[in-house]
Amino acid sequence: MAGARQCAPAEKRNTEIPLQDVQRHVPAIKPIMPEKTIKQLKTNKLTLILTLILMAAILGGAGYGAKWFINRQQEQAKASQSKRDDSVTVSTALVATANIKTILTFNGDIEAMQTVRLQPKVAGRLMKLELEDGTPVEEGVVVQQGQLIAKLDDREYLAQLDSAKAHLASAEAARAVAKANLEEEKAKYSSNLAATESAQANYEDKEREQKRMAGLVAGNAGTQQSLDQANTALAQAKAKLDQAKADEAGSLAKIASAEAAIQQTEASYAQAQASLETAELNFAETRIYSPMRGVVSDKLVDPGVMLSSSTPIVTIVSMATVKVVVAVPVNHLSRVVPGKTHATLTTPALPGREIDCVVEKIYPTVDTVTRTAQVEFRVKNEMDEASKTFLLRPGMYASVAVLLEERNDVVAIDLSLPVRNLDKSLVFVCEGDTVRAVPVKLGTTFRGLVEVLEGLKPGDEIVVQGQHRLTDGSKIRRVQQEK
Repeated sequence: MAGARQCAPAEKRNTEIPLQDVQRHVPAIKPIMPEKTIKQLKTNKLTLILTLILMAAILGGAGYGAKWFINRQQEQAKASQSKRDDSVTVSTALVATANIKTILTFNGDIEAMQTVRLQPKVAGRLMKLELEDGTPVEEGVVVQQGQLIAKLDDREYLAQLDSAKAHLASAEAARAVAKANLEEEKAKYSSNLAATESAQANYEDKEREQKRMAGLVAGNAGTQQSLDQANTALAQAKAKLDQAKADEAGSLAKIASAEAAIQQTEASYAQAQASLETAELNFAETRIYSPMRGVVSDKLVDPGVMLSSSTPIVTIVSMATVKVVVAVPVNHLSRVVPGKTHATLTTPALPGREIDCVVEKIYPTVDTVTRTAQVEFRVKNEMDEASKTFLLRPGMYASVAVLLEERNDVVAIDLSLPVRNLDKSLVFVCEGDTVRAVPVKLGTTFRGLVEVLEGLKPGDEIVVQGQHRLTDGSKIRRVQQEK
Protein backbone atom coordinates (compact mmCIF):
# COMPACT_ATOMS: atom_id res chain seq x y z
CA MET A 1 0.00 0.00 0.00
CA ALA A 2 1.18 3.51 -0.85
CA GLY A 3 0.43 4.80 2.61
CA ALA A 4 2.35 1.97 4.15
CA ARG A 5 5.42 2.67 2.00
CA GLN A 6 5.64 6.20 3.30
CA CYS A 7 5.39 5.19 6.99
CA ALA A 8 8.32 4.57 9.30
CA PRO A 9 9.41 0.90 9.44
CA ALA A 10 7.41 -1.09 11.96
CA GLU A 11 9.12 -2.83 14.88
CA LYS A 12 10.11 -6.45 14.04
CA ARG A 13 8.20 -8.98 16.11
CA ASN A 14 9.04 -12.66 16.83
CA THR A 15 6.36 -14.81 15.18
CA GLU A 16 7.92 -18.25 15.98
CA ILE A 17 6.00 -20.24 18.64
CA PRO A 18 7.77 -23.10 20.37
CA LEU A 19 6.21 -26.46 19.84
CA GLN A 20 6.00 -27.14 23.49
CA ASP A 21 3.81 -24.03 23.97
CA VAL A 22 1.50 -25.23 21.29
CA GLN A 23 1.34 -28.62 22.81
CA ARG A 24 0.66 -27.10 26.24
CA HIS A 25 -2.29 -25.08 24.97
CA VAL A 26 -3.74 -27.68 22.65
CA PRO A 27 -5.45 -30.52 24.49
CA ALA A 28 -4.09 -33.92 23.98
CA ILE A 29 -5.80 -35.71 21.16
CA LYS A 30 -6.52 -39.24 21.43
CA PRO A 31 -5.05 -41.23 18.65
CA ILE A 32 -8.43 -41.58 16.95
CA MET A 33 -6.95 -40.18 13.72
CA PRO A 34 -3.81 -41.22 12.07
CA GLU A 35 -0.72 -39.46 13.25
CA LYS A 36 -0.12 -37.95 9.79
CA THR A 37 -3.51 -36.29 9.85
CA ILE A 38 -2.91 -34.87 13.29
CA LYS A 39 0.37 -33.34 12.18
CA GLN A 40 -1.38 -31.74 9.16
CA LEU A 41 -4.01 -30.15 11.36
CA LYS A 42 -1.35 -28.73 13.63
CA THR A 43 0.44 -27.22 10.67
CA ASN A 44 -2.77 -25.52 9.29
CA LYS A 45 -3.59 -24.05 12.71
CA LEU A 46 -0.13 -22.59 12.96
CA THR A 47 -0.44 -21.04 9.50
CA LEU A 48 -3.76 -19.43 10.42
CA ILE A 49 -2.32 -17.92 13.57
CA LEU A 50 0.67 -16.58 11.69
CA THR A 51 -1.58 -15.02 9.00
CA LEU A 52 -3.70 -13.26 11.61
CA ILE A 53 -0.64 -11.90 13.33
CA LEU A 54 0.77 -10.63 9.98
CA MET A 55 -2.49 -8.88 9.01
CA ALA A 56 -2.65 -7.16 12.40
CA ALA A 57 0.89 -5.90 11.91
CA ILE A 58 0.14 -4.57 8.43
CA LEU A 59 -3.03 -2.79 9.51
CA GLY A 60 -1.30 -1.24 12.47
CA GLY A 61 1.52 0.04 10.30
CA ALA A 62 -0.89 1.50 7.73
CA GLY A 63 -2.82 3.39 10.37
CA TYR A 64 0.33 4.78 11.85
CA GLY A 65 1.56 5.87 8.36
CA ALA A 66 -1.72 7.58 7.51
CA LYS A 67 -1.70 9.50 10.77
CA TRP A 68 1.90 10.53 10.14
CA PHE A 69 1.05 11.75 6.59
CA ILE A 70 -1.95 13.78 7.78
CA ASN A 71 0.04 15.39 10.53
CA ARG A 72 2.76 16.33 8.07
CA GLN A 73 0.24 17.93 5.65
CA GLN A 74 -1.27 19.95 8.49
CA GLU A 75 2.15 21.15 9.55
CA GLN A 76 2.96 22.23 5.94
CA ALA A 77 -0.37 24.06 5.63
CA LYS A 78 0.28 25.91 8.90
CA ALA A 79 3.72 26.86 7.69
CA SER A 80 2.34 28.08 4.33
CA GLN A 81 -0.40 30.10 6.04
CA SER A 82 2.12 31.74 8.31
CA LYS A 83 4.09 32.86 5.24
CA ARG A 84 0.98 33.98 3.02
CA ASP A 85 1.22 37.37 1.22
CA ASP A 86 -1.75 39.69 2.01
CA SER A 87 -1.08 41.93 -1.08
CA VAL A 88 -3.95 42.54 -3.58
CA THR A 89 -3.24 41.73 -7.19
CA VAL A 90 -4.01 44.74 -9.40
CA SER A 91 -3.36 46.25 -12.82
CA THR A 92 -2.19 49.85 -13.05
CA ALA A 93 -1.88 52.58 -15.67
CA LEU A 94 -0.57 56.12 -15.95
CA VAL A 95 -2.99 59.06 -16.03
CA ALA A 96 -3.00 60.74 -19.44
CA THR A 97 -4.80 63.61 -21.15
CA ALA A 98 -7.52 63.44 -23.78
CA ASN A 99 -9.65 65.65 -25.94
CA ILE A 100 -13.03 65.93 -24.27
CA LYS A 101 -16.06 66.64 -26.41
CA THR A 102 -19.43 67.64 -25.03
CA ILE A 103 -21.92 65.89 -27.27
CA LEU A 104 -25.68 65.74 -26.96
CA THR A 105 -27.73 63.30 -29.01
CA PHE A 106 -31.22 64.10 -30.26
CA ASN A 107 -33.64 61.88 -32.14
CA GLY A 108 -35.88 62.79 -35.04
CA ASP A 109 -37.17 61.80 -38.46
CA ILE A 110 -35.56 62.44 -41.82
CA GLU A 111 -37.71 64.77 -43.92
CA ALA A 112 -37.57 65.88 -47.53
CA MET A 113 -36.65 69.50 -48.13
CA GLN A 114 -39.59 69.88 -50.53
CA THR A 115 -42.62 67.77 -51.33
CA VAL A 116 -44.77 68.67 -54.35
CA ARG A 117 -48.04 67.05 -55.36
CA LEU A 118 -48.20 67.87 -59.05
CA GLN A 119 -51.55 68.57 -60.71
CA PRO A 120 -52.55 70.22 -64.02
CA LYS A 121 -53.81 73.80 -64.28
CA VAL A 122 -56.27 72.90 -67.06
CA ALA A 123 -58.72 70.07 -67.48
CA GLY A 124 -58.25 67.38 -70.11
CA ARG A 125 -57.50 63.76 -70.85
CA LEU A 126 -54.07 62.50 -69.79
CA MET A 127 -52.39 61.28 -72.97
CA LYS A 128 -48.87 60.46 -71.73
CA LEU A 129 -47.18 59.97 -68.36
CA GLU A 130 -43.59 59.41 -69.35
CA LEU A 131 -40.28 61.16 -69.87
CA GLU A 132 -39.15 62.36 -73.28
CA ASP A 133 -37.07 59.21 -73.73
CA GLY A 134 -40.11 57.03 -73.10
CA THR A 135 -39.32 56.11 -69.47
CA PRO A 136 -42.61 55.66 -67.58
CA VAL A 137 -43.06 58.11 -64.73
CA GLU A 138 -43.55 55.93 -61.67
CA GLU A 139 -42.31 55.49 -58.12
CA GLY A 140 -38.54 55.77 -57.79
CA VAL A 141 -37.93 57.60 -61.08
CA VAL A 142 -35.53 60.54 -60.74
CA VAL A 143 -36.71 63.66 -62.55
CA GLN A 144 -34.88 66.92 -63.25
CA GLN A 145 -36.16 70.44 -62.86
CA GLY A 146 -38.01 71.53 -66.01
CA GLN A 147 -38.21 67.99 -67.41
CA LEU A 148 -41.41 67.02 -69.31
CA ILE A 149 -43.22 64.25 -67.44
CA ALA A 150 -46.86 64.34 -68.71
CA LYS A 151 -48.98 65.54 -71.63
CA LEU A 152 -52.72 66.25 -71.92
CA ASP A 153 -54.94 66.18 -75.01
CA ASP A 154 -54.25 69.64 -76.52
CA ARG A 155 -56.59 69.77 -79.56
CA GLU A 156 -59.25 71.96 -77.94
CA TYR A 157 -56.65 74.33 -76.55
CA LEU A 158 -54.93 74.51 -79.92
CA ALA A 159 -58.22 75.60 -81.56
CA GLN A 160 -58.69 78.24 -78.87
CA LEU A 161 -55.18 79.46 -79.56
CA ASP A 162 -55.85 79.81 -83.31
CA SER A 163 -59.11 81.70 -82.64
CA ALA A 164 -57.35 84.08 -80.27
CA LYS A 165 -54.69 84.77 -82.88
CA ALA A 166 -57.40 85.61 -85.45
CA HIS A 167 -59.18 87.98 -83.05
CA LEU A 168 -55.93 89.70 -82.33
CA ALA A 169 -55.25 90.20 -86.01
CA SER A 170 -58.74 91.69 -86.53
CA ALA A 171 -58.31 94.04 -83.58
CA GLU A 172 -54.96 95.11 -84.87
CA ALA A 173 -56.46 95.95 -88.31
CA ALA A 174 -59.28 97.97 -86.71
CA ARG A 175 -56.73 99.84 -84.66
CA ALA A 176 -54.77 100.67 -87.81
CA VAL A 177 -57.93 102.01 -89.57
CA ALA A 178 -58.79 104.19 -86.60
CA LYS A 179 -55.30 105.60 -86.56
CA ALA A 180 -55.56 106.41 -90.29
CA ASN A 181 -58.91 108.19 -89.78
CA LEU A 182 -57.40 110.24 -87.03
CA GLU A 183 -54.55 111.35 -89.22
CA GLU A 184 -57.01 112.30 -92.00
CA GLU A 185 -59.14 114.37 -89.62
CA LYS A 186 -56.06 116.07 -88.30
CA ALA A 187 -55.13 117.04 -91.88
CA LYS A 188 -58.62 118.43 -92.51
CA TYR A 189 -58.42 120.37 -89.28
CA SER A 190 -55.17 121.94 -90.40
CA SER A 191 -56.79 123.00 -93.69
CA ASN A 192 -59.84 124.46 -91.94
CA LEU A 193 -57.62 126.25 -89.48
CA ALA A 194 -55.82 127.95 -92.39
CA ALA A 195 -59.17 128.87 -94.02
CA THR A 196 -60.35 130.38 -90.74
CA GLU A 197 -57.23 132.47 -90.46
CA SER A 198 -57.68 133.69 -94.08
CA ALA A 199 -61.36 134.51 -93.50
CA GLN A 200 -60.44 136.37 -90.33
CA ALA A 201 -57.91 138.52 -92.19
CA ASN A 202 -60.43 139.23 -95.00
CA TYR A 203 -63.09 140.14 -92.44
CA GLU A 204 -60.79 142.55 -90.67
CA ASP A 205 -59.86 144.15 -94.01
CA LYS A 206 -63.54 144.59 -95.03
CA GLU A 207 -64.33 145.98 -91.60
CA ARG A 208 -61.70 148.71 -91.96
CA GLU A 209 -62.98 149.51 -95.45
CA GLN A 210 -66.54 149.82 -94.19
CA LYS A 211 -65.46 152.17 -91.40
CA ARG A 212 -63.50 154.30 -93.84
CA MET A 213 -66.47 154.62 -96.23
CA ALA A 214 -68.79 155.48 -93.37
CA GLY A 215 -66.47 158.32 -92.37
CA LEU A 216 -66.37 159.66 -95.90
CA VAL A 217 -70.12 159.64 -96.22
CA ALA A 218 -70.46 161.37 -92.88
CA GLY A 219 -68.14 164.11 -94.18
CA ASN A 220 -69.98 164.36 -97.53
CA ALA A 221 -66.82 163.10 -99.21
CA GLY A 222 -68.22 159.80 -100.37
CA THR A 223 -71.35 158.39 -101.88
CA GLN A 224 -74.00 156.28 -100.20
CA GLN A 225 -73.53 153.67 -102.90
CA SER A 226 -69.89 153.19 -101.96
CA LEU A 227 -70.92 152.76 -98.29
CA ASP A 228 -73.54 150.19 -99.22
CA GLN A 229 -71.01 148.24 -101.23
CA ALA A 230 -68.61 148.35 -98.23
CA ASN A 231 -71.35 147.08 -95.88
CA THR A 232 -72.20 144.21 -98.27
CA ALA A 233 -68.56 143.20 -98.54
CA LEU A 234 -68.20 143.24 -94.73
CA ALA A 235 -71.27 141.04 -94.37
CA GLN A 236 -69.94 138.55 -96.90
CA ALA A 237 -66.57 138.46 -95.14
CA LYS A 238 -68.33 137.87 -91.85
CA ALA A 239 -70.29 134.94 -93.32
CA LYS A 240 -67.11 133.33 -94.69
CA LEU A 241 -65.38 133.73 -91.30
CA ASP A 242 -68.28 132.11 -89.49
CA GLN A 243 -68.26 129.22 -91.98
CA ALA A 244 -64.55 128.76 -91.59
CA LYS A 245 -64.89 128.69 -87.81
CA ALA A 246 -67.74 126.17 -88.10
CA ASP A 247 -65.62 123.94 -90.33
CA GLU A 248 -62.74 124.19 -87.85
CA ALA A 249 -65.01 123.19 -84.96
CA GLY A 250 -66.34 120.30 -87.04
CA SER A 251 -62.79 119.08 -87.68
CA LEU A 252 -62.03 119.18 -83.96
CA ALA A 253 -65.15 117.10 -83.26
CA LYS A 254 -64.11 114.56 -85.88
CA ILE A 255 -60.63 114.38 -84.39
CA ALA A 256 -62.11 113.68 -80.97
CA SER A 257 -64.31 110.99 -82.49
CA ALA A 258 -61.32 109.44 -84.25
CA GLU A 259 -59.33 109.46 -81.03
CA ALA A 260 -62.24 107.78 -79.21
CA ALA A 261 -62.37 105.17 -81.97
CA ILE A 262 -58.66 104.55 -81.51
CA GLN A 263 -59.10 104.05 -77.78
CA GLN A 264 -61.87 101.56 -78.47
CA THR A 265 -59.76 99.67 -80.96
CA GLU A 266 -56.83 99.74 -78.52
CA ALA A 267 -59.04 98.18 -75.85
CA SER A 268 -60.24 95.58 -78.30
CA TYR A 269 -56.66 94.89 -79.30
CA ALA A 270 -55.55 94.56 -75.66
CA GLN A 271 -58.44 92.21 -74.98
CA ALA A 272 -57.58 90.13 -78.01
CA GLN A 273 -53.96 90.07 -76.96
CA ALA A 274 -54.92 88.93 -73.44
CA SER A 275 -57.13 86.24 -74.91
CA LEU A 276 -54.21 85.10 -77.03
CA GLU A 277 -51.92 84.99 -74.01
CA THR A 278 -54.52 82.97 -72.07
CA ALA A 279 -54.91 80.58 -74.97
CA GLU A 280 -51.15 80.21 -75.25
CA LEU A 281 -50.87 79.61 -71.51
CA ASN A 282 -53.67 77.03 -71.52
CA PHE A 283 -52.07 75.30 -74.47
CA ALA A 284 -48.71 75.29 -72.71
CA GLU A 285 -50.33 73.84 -69.57
CA THR A 286 -51.20 70.71 -71.50
CA ARG A 287 -47.49 69.90 -71.06
CA ILE A 288 -46.63 69.23 -67.42
CA TYR A 289 -43.03 69.74 -66.28
CA SER A 290 -41.29 68.86 -63.03
CA PRO A 291 -40.87 72.00 -60.89
CA MET A 292 -37.72 70.65 -59.19
CA ARG A 293 -35.12 67.93 -59.15
CA GLY A 294 -36.38 65.01 -57.13
CA VAL A 295 -37.77 61.51 -57.01
CA VAL A 296 -41.30 60.38 -57.80
CA SER A 297 -42.63 59.02 -54.52
CA ASP A 298 -46.20 58.32 -55.62
CA LYS A 299 -47.95 57.90 -58.98
CA LEU A 300 -51.66 58.70 -58.56
CA VAL A 301 -53.20 58.30 -62.05
CA ASP A 302 -52.66 56.39 -65.30
CA PRO A 303 -52.75 57.60 -68.92
CA GLY A 304 -56.25 57.90 -70.38
CA VAL A 305 -57.98 59.29 -67.31
CA MET A 306 -59.86 62.59 -67.44
CA LEU A 307 -58.22 65.20 -65.23
CA SER A 308 -59.58 68.34 -63.65
CA SER A 309 -57.47 71.22 -62.43
CA SER A 310 -57.58 69.70 -58.91
CA THR A 311 -56.62 66.12 -59.80
CA PRO A 312 -53.10 65.21 -58.54
CA ILE A 313 -50.92 63.23 -60.92
CA VAL A 314 -47.71 62.43 -59.04
CA THR A 315 -45.90 63.36 -55.83
CA ILE A 316 -42.27 64.45 -56.15
CA VAL A 317 -39.88 64.79 -53.20
CA SER A 318 -36.58 66.63 -53.21
CA MET A 319 -33.93 64.25 -51.81
CA ALA A 320 -30.57 65.71 -52.86
CA THR A 321 -30.61 67.40 -49.46
CA VAL A 322 -32.70 66.20 -46.53
CA LYS A 323 -33.37 67.67 -43.12
CA VAL A 324 -33.87 66.51 -39.55
CA VAL A 325 -35.74 68.73 -37.10
CA VAL A 326 -35.07 68.01 -33.40
CA ALA A 327 -36.13 69.60 -30.12
CA VAL A 328 -33.20 71.17 -28.24
CA PRO A 329 -33.59 72.36 -24.62
CA VAL A 330 -33.32 76.11 -24.23
CA ASN A 331 -30.34 75.85 -21.87
CA HIS A 332 -28.25 74.48 -24.75
CA LEU A 333 -29.41 76.89 -27.47
CA SER A 334 -26.64 79.41 -26.75
CA ARG A 335 -24.06 76.83 -27.84
CA VAL A 336 -25.85 75.92 -31.07
CA VAL A 337 -24.81 78.29 -33.88
CA PRO A 338 -26.33 77.97 -37.37
CA GLY A 339 -23.69 77.27 -39.98
CA LYS A 340 -20.95 76.56 -37.39
CA THR A 341 -22.04 73.90 -34.90
CA HIS A 342 -20.82 70.51 -36.08
CA ALA A 343 -23.01 67.41 -35.85
CA THR A 344 -23.13 63.84 -37.15
CA LEU A 345 -26.17 61.86 -38.19
CA THR A 346 -26.66 58.13 -37.72
CA THR A 347 -29.57 55.90 -38.65
CA PRO A 348 -30.32 52.20 -38.09
CA ALA A 349 -30.78 51.91 -41.85
CA LEU A 350 -27.02 52.56 -42.32
CA PRO A 351 -25.29 50.79 -39.43
CA GLY A 352 -21.77 51.99 -38.77
CA ARG A 353 -22.12 55.12 -40.91
CA GLU A 354 -21.71 58.63 -39.52
CA ILE A 355 -22.76 61.44 -41.86
CA ASP A 356 -21.72 65.03 -41.31
CA CYS A 357 -24.48 67.61 -41.09
CA VAL A 358 -24.78 71.27 -40.20
CA VAL A 359 -27.20 73.42 -38.23
CA GLU A 360 -29.27 75.28 -40.81
CA LYS A 361 -31.52 77.34 -38.57
CA ILE A 362 -33.15 77.61 -35.16
CA TYR A 363 -36.89 78.16 -35.21
CA PRO A 364 -37.91 81.43 -33.53
CA THR A 365 -40.37 80.11 -30.93
CA VAL A 366 -39.98 77.89 -27.84
CA ASP A 367 -42.48 75.26 -26.76
CA THR A 368 -43.90 76.43 -23.44
CA VAL A 369 -44.59 72.86 -22.30
CA THR A 370 -41.24 71.18 -23.06
CA ARG A 371 -39.11 74.37 -23.04
CA THR A 372 -37.43 73.27 -26.24
CA ALA A 373 -36.87 74.93 -29.60
CA GLN A 374 -36.90 73.30 -33.00
CA VAL A 375 -33.46 73.13 -34.60
CA GLU A 376 -33.12 72.13 -38.25
CA PHE A 377 -30.13 70.15 -39.50
CA ARG A 378 -29.49 69.64 -43.20
CA VAL A 379 -27.65 66.69 -44.71
CA LYS A 380 -26.34 66.24 -48.23
CA ASN A 381 -27.78 62.97 -49.49
CA GLU A 382 -25.66 60.43 -51.35
CA MET A 383 -26.75 58.26 -54.24
CA ASP A 384 -26.26 54.51 -54.03
CA GLU A 385 -24.62 53.69 -57.34
CA ALA A 386 -25.75 50.07 -57.26
CA SER A 387 -29.47 50.71 -56.75
CA LYS A 388 -29.53 54.26 -58.17
CA THR A 389 -31.42 55.43 -55.10
CA PHE A 390 -30.61 57.90 -52.33
CA LEU A 391 -29.20 56.46 -49.09
CA LEU A 392 -31.29 58.66 -46.81
CA ARG A 393 -35.03 58.53 -47.33
CA PRO A 394 -37.80 60.66 -45.82
CA GLY A 395 -39.40 58.89 -42.89
CA MET A 396 -36.24 57.17 -41.64
CA TYR A 397 -35.48 57.36 -37.93
CA ALA A 398 -32.25 59.22 -37.19
CA SER A 399 -30.08 60.36 -34.29
CA VAL A 400 -28.11 63.60 -34.43
CA ALA A 401 -25.03 63.92 -32.21
CA VAL A 402 -24.36 67.64 -31.69
CA LEU A 403 -20.87 68.78 -30.68
CA LEU A 404 -21.54 71.56 -28.20
CA GLU A 405 -18.01 71.97 -26.83
CA GLU A 406 -14.52 70.56 -27.38
CA ARG A 407 -11.52 70.92 -25.04
CA ASN A 408 -8.03 69.55 -25.60
CA ASP A 409 -5.42 68.12 -23.18
CA VAL A 410 -7.89 67.45 -20.40
CA VAL A 411 -7.01 65.00 -17.60
CA ALA A 412 -9.36 62.07 -18.15
CA ILE A 413 -9.70 58.48 -16.94
CA ASP A 414 -11.93 55.55 -17.76
CA LEU A 415 -15.48 56.07 -16.57
CA SER A 416 -15.43 52.79 -14.59
CA LEU A 417 -12.35 53.62 -12.47
CA PRO A 418 -13.74 55.96 -9.77
CA VAL A 419 -15.07 54.07 -6.73
CA ARG A 420 -18.12 55.61 -5.11
CA ASN A 421 -17.81 56.04 -1.34
CA LEU A 422 -20.77 57.82 0.19
CA ASP A 423 -20.73 61.27 -1.45
CA LYS A 424 -17.18 60.97 -2.75
CA SER A 425 -15.53 59.46 -5.81
CA LEU A 426 -12.19 57.80 -5.06
CA VAL A 427 -9.31 56.75 -7.28
CA PHE A 428 -6.46 54.61 -5.89
CA VAL A 429 -3.05 56.12 -6.63
CA CYS A 430 -0.01 53.87 -6.33
CA GLU A 431 2.76 54.85 -3.94
CA GLY A 432 5.36 52.11 -4.11
CA ASP A 433 3.72 48.83 -3.08
CA THR A 434 0.75 50.53 -1.43
CA VAL A 435 -2.12 52.66 -2.62
CA ARG A 436 -3.68 55.89 -1.44
CA ALA A 437 -7.41 56.59 -1.86
CA VAL A 438 -7.57 60.02 -3.51
CA PRO A 439 -10.90 61.92 -3.70
CA VAL A 440 -11.44 63.30 -7.21
CA LYS A 441 -13.78 65.91 -8.63
CA LEU A 442 -15.31 64.70 -11.89
CA GLY A 443 -16.54 66.71 -14.86
CA THR A 444 -17.79 65.93 -18.36
CA THR A 445 -18.17 62.36 -19.59
CA PHE A 446 -17.37 61.46 -23.18
CA ARG A 447 -17.33 58.06 -24.89
CA GLY A 448 -16.29 56.01 -21.86
CA LEU A 449 -14.02 58.71 -20.38
CA VAL A 450 -14.66 61.13 -17.55
CA GLU A 451 -12.92 64.43 -16.98
CA VAL A 452 -10.99 64.80 -13.71
CA LEU A 453 -11.13 68.40 -12.52
CA GLU A 454 -9.25 67.90 -9.24
CA GLY A 455 -7.23 65.15 -7.55
CA LEU A 456 -5.09 63.71 -10.36
CA LYS A 457 -2.40 64.95 -12.70
CA PRO A 458 -0.87 63.46 -15.85
CA GLY A 459 1.64 60.73 -15.07
CA ASP A 460 0.06 59.53 -11.82
CA GLU A 461 0.00 55.72 -11.56
CA ILE A 462 -3.49 54.54 -10.69
CA VAL A 463 -5.18 51.18 -10.24
CA VAL A 464 -7.33 50.24 -13.22
CA GLN A 465 -8.25 46.68 -12.25
CA GLY A 466 -8.91 45.36 -8.75
CA GLN A 467 -9.69 48.75 -7.22
CA HIS A 468 -12.95 47.52 -5.68
CA ARG A 469 -10.95 45.20 -3.36
CA LEU A 470 -8.75 48.00 -2.05
CA THR A 471 -8.85 50.37 0.88
CA ASP A 472 -6.63 53.30 1.71
CA GLY A 473 -3.11 51.96 2.44
CA SER A 474 -3.68 48.48 0.98
CA LYS A 475 -0.64 46.57 -0.23
CA ILE A 476 -0.65 45.71 -3.92
CA ARG A 477 1.11 43.40 -6.29
CA ARG A 478 1.21 44.63 -9.90
CA VAL A 479 0.56 42.04 -12.57
CA GLN A 480 0.39 44.47 -15.49
CA GLN A 481 0.86 48.15 -16.19
CA GLU A 482 -1.28 49.38 -19.02
CA LYS A 483 -0.29 52.24 -21.27
